[in-house]
Formats: sequence, C-alpha cells, structure tokens
Amino acid sequence: MIIDDMQQTLELLGNIKYFFFNMEETEKKLSTELYNKEGERDDLLHEIELSDLNIGERSNTYKKLKSVLQERRIIKDKIELINTIKPYASKFITKGICAETDATIKNIETLKSNQENRQYTPRVLQNLKCAKKKKEE
Repeated sequence: MIIDDMQQTLELLGNIKYFFFNMEETEKKLSTELYNKEGERDDLLHEIELSDLNIGERSNTYKKLKSVLQERRIIKDKIELINTIKPYASKFITKGICAETDATIKNIETLKSNQENRQYTPRVLQNLKCAKKKKEE
C-alpha cells in the first residue's frame, strides 16, 4: 500500500471499519451456522442409530455425515480465528477506533473534495485567468 495514495488509504480505512464493525455480527452468524450443522450431524447419527438402513442408504447417510462434518469443521475454524482476534480488536474498539476511523474517512473525503475543487483568489494581480473563473461563477 502506498500511504500517499488517497484512494488506497480510503480503501484501507474502509476495510478496517468493516473489520471492527462486523466482527460480532460475523461471530453470531457463524455460531448459528455451527448450531445448524450440529443439528444436521445429530439427525444423521440418529438415522444411523435408529433406522434399519440397506447398503445404499448407509452409503448415502455416510456421505452426508462426512460432508456435514467437513462443513462444521470449516465453521469451527472460522470461529476459532475470530476468538483469536477478539482480544486484539476489543482493545481498539474500547479506545474508539470505530468512531475515529469514521471521522478519518470523512476528513479524507472532505480533503479530496477540497483538492478537486480548488480555487485561488489573487492577492495583487486581479486580471489572472483563475480570478476570472471565480468571478464568472
């Protein structure tokens, strides 16, 4: 990242804002997904335990169970990552990084707008082209 590139800086700050603002929501969503996968796993285990399945049905149930367990593992790994990041993030959140990031993004957008709409008012030489432009508007 180039620190003097305004657009890259805005993108970075937007990512930081998204990271801190959505961590809790992402964790809740993943917890719900995990709960559902564990329910699917339990259903399949009960199917194996309580049903008299033929070879084809056993094979299909096994494949479904394996798939559910793999999906569950992916979700658990994501939750584990979030739980590892949370202590770090909570320190910044308590220091007000969310509000500070928002304010900085707004300040940079204002700066960008000001730089794009620059005008100069001559101090001595009033017949300059930039002075005429301002008078015409």
